[in-house]
Amino acid sequence: MARRLCGEDSYPAALLAVAGHGLTGATRPFPTAPLDADAWAALLATARTHRVLGQLRASVDAGRLPTTPMQTQQARAAHRMVLLRVLSLEQQLVAVHTRLTDAGVESRVLKGSAYAHLDYPEPALRSFIDLDLLFRPAQFDRAVAVLTEAGFTRLLAEPRPGFDRRFDKGTTLRAPGVELDLHRTFVLGPWGLRVDIDALWDAGEEFTVGGRRLTALSAPNRFLHACYHAALGDWPLRLGSLRDVAQLSSTGEEALIDRATAWGVQAVVAAAVSDSARLLGVAPTGTLRSWAAAYVPSRREEHWLALHTKENKTFAAQAIATLPELSGFRDKAAYLRALVLPDDRYTEGRHSSALSRFRFGVREALRGRGSRD
Repeated sequence: MARRLCGEDSYPAALLAVAGHGLTGATRPFPTAPLDADAWAALLATARTHRVLGQLRASVDAGRLPTTPMQTQQARAAHRMVLLRVLSLEQQLVAVHTRLTDAGVESRVLKGSAYAHLDYPEPALRSFIDLDLLFRPAQFDRAVAVLTEAGFTRLLAEPRPGFDRRFDKGTTLRAPGVELDLHRTFVLGPWGLRVDIDALWDAGEEFTVGGRRLTALSAPNRFLHACYHAALGDWPLRLGSLRDVAQLSSTGEEALIDRATAWGVQAVVAAAVSDSARLLGVAPTGTLRSWAAAYVPSRREEHWLALHTKENKTFAAQAIATLPELSGFRDKAAYLRALVLPDDRYTEGRHSSALSRFRFGVREALRGRGSRD
């Protein structure tokens, strides 16, 4: 089973050129004349969906993407609106970080604001629509409690107490105007078990938002997280996530390969780097891209990747694939019990009985493991 590739036909051609704008060696051709009204509307909408409005505006301002005066205004207005959203989110980030710190809870900022301030030449080039924070497993329950007291609401209960800090990727909380993803690791499933959680809490790297010092992952760990998010996140692949991979892979390439090898996640990194180069139109040259292009995943790695590279991927299929990879009988038993016999709060409004939940799980697992589209 070869790794499934996301085709270029999943995107407007101009969007691929926009997403790669500014990257050294990017060769995707831009249109030679302004797009017609329908094509421009599609480009503007998909640039928003793929989080590349910053690159859209930059390519317009640089004269790389031909536009009419009205299209230029629309590109700038769309970018300005998303930046206003980013500023609001960063105010929320500072407030959340302050509350957590005052409660003795340590956190690391993931993705959005961290990438914008540390990895892009200008923060305005990296937009985001929610907040992501990493917590130590031992402090995860405390973090949820602190934020719940602050007015956040959990979207989905734990299957059983302790599941978050022992097994899950994390959870999502929501308050008026903001969605906050709390992470213990990068992803659900076997690839999440490969993450060296202790290594995520190395020295990290600081940046400033609103006069407050925040801490992100170290540069190598930010790169690995970008690869996870790009290769195992949305399908079709989100171009903004692939741009993150390209943006974060410019230095220390051999060290990045060594880190991926130490974790045993070469297949994830190789897929993300290869897809980033292929779709953004960058030649697979240099140490990292050459290594990624030559990497051949094992059958098990192909199977694990396939859990994510489809439109109908499901929690159930990823959860079932996790079970045999857990170490120790006690962990396996606790994990299985939480999934098969979860608390009533978890099933409330979703399943009428344990049998109905079991049937649902089987259907979802089969759907998530089914033939590729």
